[in-house]
Amino acid sequence: MHRISLEGLMISPTSPESPLSDATVEMSEAALTEFEWSLWRISAAFLRWQSECSSELAGAGLSGLDTAILHTIRYRNKPKGLGEISRLLGRDDTANIQYAIKKLQTLQLIERVKGRSRKDTLYVPTRKGTKLTQDYRLLRRHLLVSLIQKMDHAEKGLGSATEMLELLTSFYDTAARRVASGSHPVERS
Repeated sequence: MHRISLEGLMISPTSPESPLSDATVEMSEAALTEFEWSLWRISAAFLRWQSECSSELAGAGLSGLDTAILHTIRYRNKPKGLGEISRLLGRDDTANIQYAIKKLQTLQLIERVKGRSRKDTLYVPTRKGTKLTQDYRLLRRHLLVSLIQKMDHAEKGLGSATEMLELLTSFYDTAARRVASGSHPVERS
């Protein structure tokens, strides 16, 4: 069983702010737990959508990550290297990204292009890859955008949700860095 040391996380008694009550903390924790369950479900549904849509269009099995990498490589019609792909997707699992890149090359959806140096490998979509991303966009527009447009104030709601998710991403990244750096050591019991 792992426990995280909570030293330093409480508001000091000399703080002008009043400490949070246990009930307030429990309500916040319950709301965060519900949010995390929803996040897992939407993440799984989104990856399932990407995989099903791209696999159907490509005539081959593509995962959500394969699809995300293909779209990232096509993003702004500018060649991308492994580092930029990882950064744009917020991922650090280089081996999985490299595996997906090889798969996309095998399916002739992307190709290597000469980089700025020998060490720098860049990728671009092939005609087949570009067509797949265009077809994906049309199918997405037909199936998803048409559903979202039925919601009142959809654009504003999506914008607010995007801002909140970006902020929460920074909180999760900060908390992960703190655990990894030993700022809040994990106590083993």
